[in-house]
Amino acid sequence: MRKDLSIKKVTEIFVLVFFLSFSFASFAGIPYAAAEMSGKEIMEKQKKLQQTNDEKEILAMKLIDKKGNVKDRKIVRYSMKAGSGLNKIMMVFLEPKDVKGTGLLTWEQKGGDDDQWLYLPELGKEKRIASGGKKNKFMGTDFAFEDLRPENLAAHQYNSIGSEQIEGKDCLVIEALPAGKEEKESGYSKRKLWIRKDIFFTVKIEYYDKKGKLIKVQENKNAKNVAGTVWRSDEIVMKNLGEEHQTSLIVQSRNVNKGLDEDFFSLRKLKSPE
Repeated sequence: MRKDLSIKKVTEIFVLVFFLSFSFASFAGIPYAAAEMSGKEIMEKQKKLQQTNDEKEILAMKLIDKKGNVKDRKIVRYSMKAGSGLNKIMMVFLEPKDVKGTGLLTWEQKGGDDDQWLYLPELGKEKRIASGGKKNKFMGTDFAFEDLRPENLAAHQYNSIGSEQIEGKDCLVIEALPAGKEEKESGYSKRKLWIRKDIFFTVKIEYYDKKGKLIKVQENKNAKNVAGTVWRSDEIVMKNLGEEHQTSLIVQSRNVNKGLDEDFFSLRKLKSPE
């Protein structure tokens, strides 16, 4: 009789613990399945849900200093998932005249050691960005070269560290730590990403320097559903806290899955994309 009561009591405790765990996850704004996912699994799911075949965007760029002075630029950005399953990205300045034709080509590589080339029209040739140079600023913006690469899951350790709300939306908070070769070459000791739990879209990123100090904050605003499970921001703002400077990118037009050719993402096209 006592043995039956003991088994019954253990069963009741198990059910209570399970119920409380489930309730905690629900009240925290996290679906139970998401609460059980590791940081790496969350990032893998995001990558899968947010992948397109190809994209083209025209973006207005504004560089704003601490006095409120504004420099206007305009760029075109192309991206695609190559036959290898890895991404290729090309960005080219359209305006103003002093930067027109300057371009950046990025080929994602397995393991995180991506290839990047910067083309400067006045030199008439491309310059390969060395691994150690990817922490440097891109063309006077608040984006480093490494910020303009695809998120490479193989080059980071991802930890799920909680949940918070951003503008009323429940988000998973992920800590991204550079690993292996990336740890030495990155300009960051870590990043923190806020990923909306309902659509697995990143709405905010914090960047920390090698000493652990918060130096930049990126906000991905006005998320729009552009195809299936794919969401994109219509405005990206990168704030450099130390320099009191910011760069904003505002989407003027966007085409998704229109059939870009992989051959387009070449050094030859970088020099003359149109």
